[in-house]
Amino acid sequence: MSKNQTSKVLDKLGLTREEVRAAFSVATPESEKIPKKGYLFRADQARMSRRMKRWNSMIFARFIGGMHPKTIADVLGVTEESVRVRLRRAKFFSN
Repeated sequence: MSKNQTSKVLDKLGLTREEVRAAFSVATPESEKIPKKGYLFRADQARMSRRMKRWNSMIFARFIGGMHPKTIADVLGVTEESVRVRLRRAKFFSN
């Protein structure tokens, strides 16, 4: 049964495929799962850029205070690499 087709039996019972799968603890097939994006779209990139500009001073203060970039990234909810890039651009790391 394809993704858009419905079952007459399920329609009569008033159930969906997801409800039946959940009742029987059956996982959703890979073909029906929504793929996760592994990258940022333009709007997400702009949002992250604005967020990081506001947080530059906080990143610098925490790094100077002795926090590891990974810990700072976890607190901010961003990747460790984005914190490292900000610190590198501010010349905290020697080349």
